Amino acid sequence: MSSSDRKTILIVDDTPTNIGIISSVLKDLFRTKVATNGEKALVLASASDKPDLILLDITMPGMDGYEVCRRLKANPATSGIPVIFLTAKTEDEDERQGFDVGAVDYVHKPFSAPIILARVKTHLALQAALQTAREAQKQADELLHCLLPDAAAEEIRNIGTVIPRRYDNVAVLFCDVVNFTSYCDKHEPEEVVSRLDALFIAFERVAAAHDLEKIKTIGDAFMAAAGLLRKAEAPLESAVLCGLQMAATSIDAQLGWEVRVGVHVGPVVAGIVGQERYQFDIWGDTVNIAARMAGKAMPGSVAVTGDTWARIKDRFEGEALGELEVKGKGIIPVVAVRGKAKATC
Repeated sequence: MSSSDRKTILIVDDTPTNIGIISSVLKDLFRTKVATNGEKALVLASASDKPDLILLDITMPGMDGYEVCRRLKANPATSGIPVIFLTAKTEDEDERQGFDVGAVDYVHKPFSAPIILARVKTHLALQAALQTAREAQKQADELLHCLLPDAAAEEIRNIGTVIPRRYDNVAVLFCDVVNFTSYCDKHEPEEVVSRLDALFIAFERVAAAHDLEKIKTIGDAFMAAAGLLRKAEAPLESAVLCGLQMAATSIDAQLGWEVRVGVHVGPVVAGIVGQERYQFDIWGDTVNIAARMAGKAMPGSVAVTGDTWARIKDRFEGEALGELEVKGKGIIPVVAVRGKAKATC
């Protein structure tokens, strides 16, 4: 093992003889630093090249080892450094106090060299395992936030699941790509995925800008919602504005793609399905109608039902598409929302 790979042990003791003995035991496996009092120990522990572990005496002039450990644990910059008390104080009450102030171990003097080496190695290994676990947890958290809306990811972190709930006044947006299937049949997989990925990344940014939460993608369709896990003052208006911007998203004309967007508002049920692969989803008539509206949409517009249009017609411009057959709903009026209403003087 090169010297640069060695862990650093800070020895804190006011007796030169003790320092020499401890250093000789550690020198073949570790780098060592020395502090002969508590104040210097705190300085060295807070340095940019902080130690990986501290061997700390208790009885020292000025600040004793208990107070040194207490201050180390109170400082966020040094609280994670494991402290082993190495001391001649052998009473049970002394040992209890050592653990109370935050030490990971308590070794009596005179000590056995194999024992102190074993304790140091054990606690360094535990520290490395803890760091690995923290990094794995961080990666898992990042993955959860990529796969799920933030509020759902946090609920899984806190209680291990997302409690199914019914939500009212949720605006659901469906956006899909026309002619995508035929494009897939004529192009290489890498190109298809790359183009669709670029489009969905653009949609994610648009949705976030309008405070919508992405729910999922289904093939070439993108689904988002406003007023679900995050409160929204005007979820329907936010979803329509988001849809208009998505419909206007620049797509290479050579692709032959067009974007269709449908929006509907109402109650939904939301929750998590699956165990091996989490899938946050929403269900209900509101979701179905939003998907049907996307199928009726015209390029550059957002399709809504006549009832939905009645709620926003004073703020938007639209074009009636007539009485259309909508699966599961029969024949109902559908309106293409073209943009925000122009201000009048």
